[in-house]
Amino acid sequence: MNDPALASTQQRYYNALWSRSKVVEPTAWALWQTISECLEGKGAVLEIGAGNRPRVPIDGSFFVDLSATAMEALSKRNGHCASASAEALPFVDGCFDLVCAFEIVEHVPDDQSLLREIERVLRPGERFFFSVPLHMEFWTNHDVLAGHVRRYNPAELESLLEEYGLPIERYNITMSPRNSLYRNTSARLVSKFWRLGVALEGWMALPAYSWLDRRRGMNWQYSNFAANARRANNVIVVCRKS
Repeated sequence: MNDPALASTQQRYYNALWSRSKVVEPTAWALWQTISECLEGKGAVLEIGAGNRPRVPIDGSFFVDLSATAMEALSKRNGHCASASAEALPFVDGCFDLVCAFEIVEHVPDDQSLLREIERVLRPGERFFFSVPLHMEFWTNHDVLAGHVRRYNPAELESLLEEYGLPIERYNITMSPRNSLYRNTSARLVSKFWRLGVALEGWMALPAYSWLDRRRGMNWQYSNFAANARRANNVIVVCRKS
């Protein structure tokens, strides 16, 4: 984000994406079943950086995002929204039964502050759902354009989570395209023709991906995270606060 031109491109793309696309229902994703099961008999829910693609029920849930456009869209659906930083959440200690942050942690410069805040607002014994890209060897211009700060080493990620009292309960390995030529080419096209990229994302890529996601479903694993994720490039993780 030290490159002003790159930062401008990222902001322009995400602002256009949230303002020109509809809110995607949480039920569009395979993860919905797991989240809805975890919410049975629970109270307050927070999702960080949902944009207009939340994974938790919109009505009555809390949302934090830097995009005022995205927050306005969810507010119209009775979401409790705040335009704020994930590294300084505007909530009291231990007030949530579930916290989610999908495709967010890798964007945050100070991920330790983020994890500290999540541990702070999460009630003991409750869960934190999140997803991140793995392995710097898969780093491409696509990561740069998306605003990623890092990709995670699985063993280091597991240790970091344990350090903040958020041990891994289960995880689901997801596979997005790893081919560097494909990812670099797509990033260049989006940066040069961002309006077309926004249109294709909403009309083609998102419907296709959500359909494939539901068809594939969730394949939860409960042990050997570092070993099983050694060749994965993306993962969904469920942590349970100690």
